[in-house]
Amino acid sequence: MTSALVAIDANVLLNLYRYNARTTSDLLAIFERFGDRLVVPHQAIREFHRNRLAAVGNPEGAVQDLRGALDKNQRSTGDALTRWAKQVALDDAELLRLQAIVGDAFDSVREAAGEADPDKVRVDTPAADDRVLSRLGGLLQGRVLPQPPADIWAALIAEGQERVEQQRPPGYLDADKADANPEEGAAGDFLVYRQACEEATRRGLDLVIITGDEKEDWWWRHRSVAIGPRPEMVKEFFDLSDGRQLFLLTPRGLLQLSEVLDVKVSPGSVEDAARSRGELDAPGAWTDGAVYELLRRLEAERQVQADVIRTAAELGGVVDRETVYAICGYDDSRMLKGFTRPTARITTDLQEEGLVAEHVTPMLVPLYPDDVRASGFRIPTEVVGILRSSTSSSRDDELRADSQDGGKYAPLTDWLLTQTTDTLPMAFTEIELVLRDELAPSARKHLAYWYSVRNALGKAIAAGGYKATRADLVNETVRLVRRVPLTDTH
Repeated sequence: MTSALVAIDANVLLNLYRYNARTTSDLLAIFERFGDRLVVPHQAIREFHRNRLAAVGNPEGAVQDLRGALDKNQRSTGDALTRWAKQVALDDAELLRLQAIVGDAFDSVREAAGEADPDKVRVDTPAADDRVLSRLGGLLQGRVLPQPPADIWAALIAEGQERVEQQRPPGYLDADKADANPEEGAAGDFLVYRQACEEATRRGLDLVIITGDEKEDWWWRHRSVAIGPRPEMVKEFFDLSDGRQLFLLTPRGLLQLSEVLDVKVSPGSVEDAARSRGELDAPGAWTDGAVYELLRRLEAERQVQADVIRTAAELGGVVDRETVYAICGYDDSRMLKGFTRPTARITTDLQEEGLVAEHVTPMLVPLYPDDVRASGFRIPTEVVGILRSSTSSSRDDELRADSQDGGKYAPLTDWLLTQTTDTLPMAFTEIELVLRDELAPSARKHLAYWYSVRNALGKAIAAGGYKATRADLVNETVRLVRRVPLTDTH
């Protein structure tokens, strides 16, 4: 705190708009005490200006929403109170007294909202009147690290994107930001970290990074307890700086250590900084219209992600890697790099058109449990409900078919066991000739039916040593691929 270089991340600067005025003032007072040891990496200031208006938000609109809700609830409360008074034969004087209590309570909340409102910056507040921007302007003069030359900057971006793919900290959990920030993709956190490390090394100082990011791609955690920076980052900086130390602090942690710098802060500031800012950016929910419009646009572009999303919904919200490969007809050597980009790009378009909430949960979230390869993808819970509700009757048919006619797929298993080729392109009618029976209705309605091993058809295909790929419900074709090719056996 008294000798290290202190680098400020973009999220800390952005949260200065979200904290109350006292917390913001206390943090800025600490920043000022660092003097020339305070720096802001170039990428951090870029992200600050890029996202500043979003951080400012719409406090006036929130106040109007609150007042509208108060008016509506006061009316409904008054009506309910009047009905109750009639039912219990309450005398008029007592009813008037209770109505006055209710009115005073609602008026108190309106008054509090009015008093809090003027203190906030709005998107149309002139820069000269923006209390955060004005103070930062003087504080950060000469302390923003310059952007490296273009060739070095491009190399750093490429390195950062490669690290995201390899799940090397920091920042690999921001993979879905790649399409929102096309210039640097998902390398933003790495750019902040690397430039701070290089500046501390140049000065021969230890390094403290102040960040509001509390994810495990920055922090070494034991269960829910944050211990410090990821060990990989500690070692990397140690090697780069010839033995210097790396530390991470959250704004709350910084406020708690303010006395080290002889700065007195309000206890309320510590409490305010401890409050999760994520609740201000709570993910919006996908609507029926938005989900179907996203799928429509994916299908218009012939993007396989539409089938993956529908299948994930049928499977309860998560689709594993093997099923994704089966749906897409991918070779096992293919990586899933960039798989979520079409959905992220279209989601951004829908947000700009006002069809999707600003902070909506990504449609496809990659799952990385153990290694650098995605093990599958998760879709938002509400999307599962939206897509499954439209097919619930078909799923009931599927379950009844499985329970009543599970044995009818045995001929398919027997036939597959006699095949000598690793790939079998087949029409649905050809499979029905093998079965001497019709496929269940769901086989012609839902892609997930072909890729699941929990229904009778999937079990029969798996028992025959094959898996379904490239199912096409329009042309009624499917490709059955041997799970272990004969050429791989000895």
